[in-house]
Amino acid sequence: MIVRTMYLFLFCAQIILAREGEPVLRGLSVYAGNDEANPPVVLRKNLDREGRPTGKYGQITIQFDILASEPPDLKIRFLHCNRDWIVDENLFVNNINYNTSFYLKFVPSPGGVQGYAYRYINTFPDAGDAVRFEYSGNWVFRIMDKSETTQFAEGRFFVVDDLAPTTVAVTNEYLTENPSPYNQIHKVAARVTLPDEADAYFFTTVDVYQNRRYHHPYRIDTWDRNRYTHVEGINTGERIFKIMNIMPGNEYRVLDLSNVTRYPNKSLVRPVDGADQMRLFWRTGADRNGTAALTTFTGINSDYLEVLFRLDMTLSDYRAVTSGGREIYLVGPFNFWTPAEDDKLAWDDTERSYVVTKLLRRGIYDYQYVTGTWEPRTQVVANQDWLAIEGNDWRTTNTYTVFVYYNDPRFGGFDRIVGMGRGSSIQQLPGSH
Repeated sequence: MIVRTMYLFLFCAQIILAREGEPVLRGLSVYAGNDEANPPVVLRKNLDREGRPTGKYGQITIQFDILASEPPDLKIRFLHCNRDWIVDENLFVNNINYNTSFYLKFVPSPGGVQGYAYRYINTFPDAGDAVRFEYSGNWVFRIMDKSETTQFAEGRFFVVDDLAPTTVAVTNEYLTENPSPYNQIHKVAARVTLPDEADAYFFTTVDVYQNRRYHHPYRIDTWDRNRYTHVEGINTGERIFKIMNIMPGNEYRVLDLSNVTRYPNKSLVRPVDGADQMRLFWRTGADRNGTAALTTFTGINSDYLEVLFRLDMTLSDYRAVTSGGREIYLVGPFNFWTPAEDDKLAWDDTERSYVVTKLLRRGIYDYQYVTGTWEPRTQVVANQDWLAIEGNDWRTTNTYTVFVYYNDPRFGGFDRIVGMGRGSSIQQLPGSH
């Protein structure tokens, strides 16, 4: 068993609506160390022969706010999953002795704050070593009450053993079969050096993530029949995983709520730049690559604001982007780039535009609009289109993260992640790297 370094990549969470009278969870965020601007990556250098940690390593921080009359008894449970995010029913992989934190630290809200009563900030693995991430792979965490009758939120993270060095190249290309602007694409190629060619049978899959859209992977698999993906390098000691149809989209829109005079507490926020417009054939300025900045706003300015998002479009444009039963949804770091039913826009006669209202902590957010159809059975927005309103341009700068999966044959077989690489696009002509 090869032992080197390990990265832990934690991200996104789905906030679950509380029943009447129950505590309300808001403002969930996760990051590495004590700086929310860091990519959520934690380095672990020392592993034993079984691939488990042998010493101290970096931590992740899980932060959220609770609105309740008294601090509720909460716990967080961590669960290992397969590459398709199905929880492993395997006690060897999901060690119940180290997968639950029963004691969470919190502080009361500052005087005058109304949007929350308690702020929870906790790091893992914790000081008492109650929580460990023993094996690499896909993981989820669940925030729930002590009796497990209510689950308030669920999030995901990755643990990565750095056993297969991975480099990522992003190229601007044209996909000639598509009309403009959908013919402009990013091609991503991940070069993976295998620890041992003899084990190549177990290294067949990588997932590619664009910016912070961690619920929307692009998969490249040795055995798939996708004409836009390709795997090279059989019997060479390395593999090159390629995908050739990723739409770059557009730079994200940016909402800056930092100006307290412009956007005072306890007042409805109507962004001063006016209603948003369709951007199918034009670009905007630089964004934050899908992140939010929140922790610099403290004291009374750490409160929540009611924000009115407005999208102005003609009736003909609306009918075009919502054909096939689609509707328009708002996405951003506040919903971890995963739209839910309450993110749907609706026509407002007073505003003369399509609107949705969100309660957000004061901060700076990237966001954009997508279309799709709400599926009540699965509780997800299906048939998502990220380009119909926002446009598509290969000059858009994106960061792509690639995870390399390894099907470990032990314990009946389970999925680990044994390599990670990152690459960024640049604003140059097609064919540039």
